[in-house]
Amino acid sequence: MRGLSGLLRYAGVLDTGAVLLGYSFAADGYADRPVRIISHAHSDHMLGLRESLQRSALIIATPATIELVEELGRLSMRNRYLFRQKALPLQYHRKISYEGEKLFLAPARHIVGAAQVVVETENGVRIAYTGDFRLKGTEIIMSPDVLIIEATYGSPRFRRPFKEEVEELLIDLVLDSVRKRPVVVYGYYGKLQEAMEILRRGGVEEPFVMPEKIYRVTRIAEKYGYMIDNYYMDTSISGKEIMARGRGYIYFAHMARARYRRLSGVSNIVLSGWEFREPVRRLDAVSWLVALSDHADYDELIEYVRRSRPRLVIVDASRQGAADELADAVRRLLGIPAITLPSNQPPETIMEYLGEELV
Repeated sequence: MRGLSGLLRYAGVLDTGAVLLGYSFAADGYADRPVRIISHAHSDHMLGLRESLQRSALIIATPATIELVEELGRLSMRNRYLFRQKALPLQYHRKISYEGEKLFLAPARHIVGAAQVVVETENGVRIAYTGDFRLKGTEIIMSPDVLIIEATYGSPRFRRPFKEEVEELLIDLVLDSVRKRPVVVYGYYGKLQEAMEILRRGGVEEPFVMPEKIYRVTRIAEKYGYMIDNYYMDTSISGKEIMARGRGYIYFAHMARARYRRLSGVSNIVLSGWEFREPVRRLDAVSWLVALSDHADYDELIEYVRRSRPRLVIVDASRQGAADELADAVRRLLGIPAITLPSNQPPETIMEYLGEELV
């Protein structure tokens, strides 16, 4: 292996969203590899799953993620059968070997079941992939040869100096609102279940009501450790009776409903990671936006890299985010070689970032 450029034989990111790890593994997108890994069950990390089911020998994820993929992956009957045949549930830190390479999953705080991936090649090269994460509660992978990191909020514009206040403010807003009228909380799968647990920890005792799909995801989250309880499907007898009271309950809805039709006669709370001005912002007389995010902001991304101390950073540029800005900050602030992949940069520039010359 010649210098840092030699590490690119073992790690990369394709236009398909596939994160290449060693010779045998690809995560979060389709690549011609025998083993596909799913870091978590959000749609942009299940890219190419149907192709992987047709061509890969194994699909690896945490047990919670495997259940969520069945729930959220929109698999046909045939692909659902293939998924059940090929899925290998892997607990955090349990190591497996495949064709001489070793792999394990490490905890990532994002949604239930989210994981980082660590691969060690036959000749001892260690590659770590963070997937999506928030720093608090995420295990730092120490001293990998290559760290592949997300860049959703990779720009200095995306800082949340108030992030420690958000959970308490969400609790206070719900407690104040639910006494007056029903509360509807809008968000994505995973973030809704986190909000439910935050509210329960904060002393919110009112029943939660939700559509069937959110209910099923909540059942999975509770199975894998979330403390929620006292929740009901809106079509169940109990759910209908609770809503008929006209107040004293919290309803959880998918974010799509907030975009197109917020409800009247209720307090609307929209959970968004794209709010950086203030922790809670009023949208109208009965609607608020709460800056609850399940992604690391810019400062947390930099801090992860600083504490991890990799030899080389690859910033994932295949998904939404500010990959170029994050790579530039890693080079400039931390003095660690960093590139973006896939990249529009010419080979000469990439080699310059690696501190090497193009031969």
